[in-house]
Amino acid sequence: MKICFGILAILFSLAACAQPPYLYYGNSSHSYYKAVKWHDDKSVAQYKQSLEDVFAKSTELGKPVPPGLYCDYALLLLNENKTVEAKQYFTKEMETWSESTPFITFLIQRYKVGN
Repeated sequence: MKICFGILAILFSLAACAQPPYLYYGNSSHSYYKAVKWHDDKSVAQYKQSLEDVFAKSTELGKPVPPGLYCDYALLLLNENKTVEAKQYFTKEMETWSESTPFITFLIQRYKVGN
């Protein structure tokens, strides 16, 4: 009986170590920090590239992009006066994360992103 309890204790210990899969793929916080801190062309370009990498890898893995990243990318595109592409990424943000719709709608109106 003691052996059975010992085996169960070991199995429960091993089960507790198992890590659940993440809901979505991607982390661009380091490059975001550098882009905000330095706000030079190089750091902003690196952040933009890290977002593009997250989008590609998320698609490859079949996982959604983390909340807010499509929106960040759209704002970067607006800084480059690419309003059509920005609108597409705002739309992707709303489609992926429906709870962001009021905020994204506000941004679209605020920055006068056309239809």
